[in-house]
Amino acid sequence: MDSLASGEIDEIDIGPDVNKYSRSKEIQGVTLHKAGGPNFRHLTMNGQSAVLKDVNVRQALAMGIDRTRIAAALLGPLEVPAVPLNNHIFMTNQAGYQDNSGDVGKYNPDKAKQMLDAAGWTLPSGGTYRQKAGKELDIKFVIPSQVATSEKESKQIQAMLKDIGVKVNINTVPSDDFFDKYVNQGNFDFTVFSWLGTPFPISSNKSIYATPKGDNIQQNYARVGSPEIDSLFDQANAELDESKARGLANQIDALIWKEVHSLTTYQRPEIVAVKSNIANFGAFGFANTIYEDIGIKK
Repeated sequence: MDSLASGEIDEIDIGPDVNKYSRSKEIQGVTLHKAGGPNFRHLTMNGQSAVLKDVNVRQALAMGIDRTRIAAALLGPLEVPAVPLNNHIFMTNQAGYQDNSGDVGKYNPDKAKQMLDAAGWTLPSGGTYRQKAGKELDIKFVIPSQVATSEKESKQIQAMLKDIGVKVNINTVPSDDFFDKYVNQGNFDFTVFSWLGTPFPISSNKSIYATPKGDNIQQNYARVGSPEIDSLFDQANAELDESKARGLANQIDALIWKEVHSLTTYQRPEIVAVKSNIANFGAFGFANTIYEDIGIKK
């Protein structure tokens, strides 16, 4: 930021950094450009962990999490719309985006409590946390160290789920070990991180949601899937009509929500601080950068 303020450089990618955003607003002669970026935050639930194998429990926990509140806390300081992302495949500013989240994506703590009761996880008289066969409903939430966003999100979710009688233990692990020793190994119940989107969301997302084959999970860290999801991905990737392909992709997304593979929380903004005399440069989102149009204003 000092280099931008002194004129040594003409632009800096702020990303979702609140401190850089606040600082850039104070620099004279700088314009902030914003766009919906291709990246998004999400909560992955490990469908193979002992407490999360039951899809009804995963659905209940999803309903106990207020994604709108999470988006407001993380996006509000950046002065961008604080809305939850309701699609696993398309971003809000991509053709094909629609809300497929259904009841699972709606914050409904009363329904969540009813579903947990029905699944056998009941709250003992005078107790704080639900139990089943003498075991407490205890979620191991693994996050990487030194990532402020993950810390904020996990603490919010911890407080929300406590309200429905679910205990969440946040386990902060070294960033260098986060994927190798925890996410890749399935050594977690919940975790949060960002997925990096692309202009080709259907083909690039198959490895995240395809059914694992033995130890080969690809990028499906939730370790859940279905033959129907796999078949629809094959159909969508083979479909040459873009409109039909998007329709198939949204069928896939609706199934992903029902499986509660993961909860998409919010789309991350692309924010770029640029010297005000620079033309046609900034936050491009999904648009192509036309370099020959970039220049200095007279």
